[in-house]
Amino acid sequence: MTGAVRTMEKCPVCKGKFQGEPLRCPECKTAPRRYYLDLWWKGERHRIFTGRDNYALDSWERASRLLTTIRESIDRGSFDPRDFVRKEIKGLVFENYVAAWLERRRQECERQHLAKSYFKQLRGAAQNYFIPFFKGKNLRDIRAGDIVDFRNWLPRNLNLKTVRNLVGMLHKLFKDAFDLGDILHLPAFPQITTKEPVTKWIDLETQRRILANTTDPVYRAFFLFLVFQGCRPNEARALRWEKVDFKNDMVVIDSAFDLNRFRNFTKEKDVRYLPLHPEVREALLQLPRHLSGFVFVNRHGRPLSHPQINYHWRRATEQAGIKITCYEGTRHSLASQAINRGVSERIVGDMLGHKTLTSTRRYAKMKSETLKQMWAGETVSKPSEAGKIIKLTTKDKKRK
Repeated sequence: MTGAVRTMEKCPVCKGKFQGEPLRCPECKTAPRRYYLDLWWKGERHRIFTGRDNYALDSWERASRLLTTIRESIDRGSFDPRDFVRKEIKGLVFENYVAAWLERRRQECERQHLAKSYFKQLRGAAQNYFIPFFKGKNLRDIRAGDIVDFRNWLPRNLNLKTVRNLVGMLHKLFKDAFDLGDILHLPAFPQITTKEPVTKWIDLETQRRILANTTDPVYRAFFLFLVFQGCRPNEARALRWEKVDFKNDMVVIDSAFDLNRFRNFTKEKDVRYLPLHPEVREALLQLPRHLSGFVFVNRHGRPLSHPQINYHWRRATEQAGIKITCYEGTRHSLASQAINRGVSERIVGDMLGHKTLTSTRRYAKMKSETLKQMWAGETVSKPSEAGKIIKLTTKDKKRK
């Protein structure tokens, strides 16, 4: 690379050219007010008028320091002339880049390539946490230490899982920027290990107590479907009559709701062919069919909403004297019951639609009935009986 500090100005007194190092008018001894760097790099000419932070090169010293920095970055292989283009600099200011990044995510959301609920989380994280901390910084100047400082800056009242999610979404932002070539290096992100959540579940008898307190036939059928089919609530909400095969006692799960938007694919983008439980079959046969084609609809013929489902579930559990969420009381409980009956993890995973066994193994840790085999064939003695055995053994030793 060849480069030099130049100016486009002429002496304001004699209109002569500036010469030498530093640039001066040889007659009037005046100096330019603006400088630029004239570079030849990889066969192309680049004129740089500002620094990375968009500051003007208003002195010989500032321009010379920038030229030295550029030469060092070329030696390291990290030089990118786009760092010094005015338009590029403005677009790399953190809040500007995030705005463009969110717009691309919004377009993905419209094309149903991204979950609407996830986009809502990204937008909230950017507005409430990312921009307030990184505002004004150039995206390419953010290093691993800045990421650690961001993690430590987050409010202390946030639980560890939320902190991990926020750092994960920030990592997604930088990973996208790296993949697009907008940054040359992906900063290292801290690993955040969270405590494994406790999965609550209930037995079938307790589930039936909740169902007994659900008087509305549509919601009772909906909860019964969740209890025995193991679907996610959003998948059950999206179930259509053409996906229910009463002749072969089969139901196809291949769609879901994303907030209030119907999507013709599930969270894992899979298709599951599930056997129809006899009780579910009878409950579905009792439901009226609406022109919308959805199985579970409210009195207005629209698919059940999350607030409606949570309201009816909460009311039924309160009347039954049980405190558990709908997800825990249906999907989690079905998996936990099956594991405790000795059903293999593979079958449970297939029923629930898990892509890997990692998600299924959270239920395998709760097979308390299986763990009781540790006591098989043994009688747990009472403390007093154990004491007698020890005394008898001691007496036998003394006799010997």
